[in-house]
Amino acid sequence: MRAVVTLLIGAFALTACGEPASEPADAPAVGAPAAPKTAAGPSATPVTLSEAMMGTACRAGVGAVYGQPGADVTVLDRAGSVITVGWRAPVDGGQLTAECRIDGNRVLWRPLDRPVAGENRWMDQPGDPVVTYSLDGSTLTVSLSLPDGTTTTTAEAVTTEEEAR
Repeated sequence: MRAVVTLLIGAFALTACGEPASEPADAPAVGAPAAPKTAAGPSATPVTLSEAMMGTACRAGVGAVYGQPGADVTVLDRAGSVITVGWRAPVDGGQLTAECRIDGNRVLWRPLDRPVAGENRWMDQPGDPVVTYSLDGSTLTVSLSLPDGTTTTTAEAVTTEEEAR
């Protein structure tokens, strides 16, 4: 009995380590095509983004996936079109990281901190959450569409030097 209680407490502690909720394995793929297409909200017509704006879109997009405000996600590195972002882990204060790239109007990402190497893949397959962005003047809108059909949208003001060229 004591072992069962210990396992349950351990499982609870691990679920609180900043990992996003896992999707059910039998969840149907809901509009998560590889081609740039939105499931909700933002414009399907991508704009050419400046380097700074790509960083802002990545920060906001990855933040939406992991439940972090875009301002709490920082750009750590850039390697070509891939941007590495990080944020403070909510439970232990450590650093969580992900890579991000912009593909049309989609924000694609891959976690870098998963204990199983196969889980550190680009999230661009059917059944993965879809993150899109649009830029309207000085407002960046990010939409997160989950495989179960729920969608959340956030808007963030951007400065002139971050805006699309």
